[in-house]
Amino acid sequence: MGERLITSFGRGFIPVLRYRTRDLVVRVPANHCSCGRTFDIYEGGIRGRVDDMKLVLGTNVYPRAIEAIVREFKEIDEFRIRLYTEDGRQDEIEILVEIPDGDGAKADRILKALAKALSEAHEGLRFGVKRAENGSLPRFELKARRVQDDRIVIGTAGERRGS
Repeated sequence: MGERLITSFGRGFIPVLRYRTRDLVVRVPANHCSCGRTFDIYEGGIRGRVDDMKLVLGTNVYPRAIEAIVREFKEIDEFRIRLYTEDGRQDEIEILVEIPDGDGAKADRILKALAKALSEAHEGLRFGVKRAENGSLPRFELKARRVQDDRIVIGTAGERRGS
């Protein structure tokens, strides 16, 4: 997987030689049409955006990858990713999830399994997974904004990174 770059060799009046699309794609070896034109094929289309990536303790974390893992647990209704700074020094990541149906023991098993799956998929990064009260997480009609970045930039008088 990598970022898709475009080079415009066929248009002399465009001054940009390389254009960063910020789209994450998986390129399949070039193919060609019966007319003779060649083109690239991207497996699965656009997989995500480069600017969606968050760096947490030296590990690249993609919200879409987190969502794919969370959605494997059918018991989870809604979720939110929260990034924050612990003790003003270390970045942390926590996932808040709503589990509408489930007693405490069942919900605890789901939370532990989710934390393990997330950690294994992200080079051993520790995820704090907590149960949120049903209906407490925001719902979205169009594109969901499930990432809340409350981290403090170290050495900047408490400025937030935000997202």
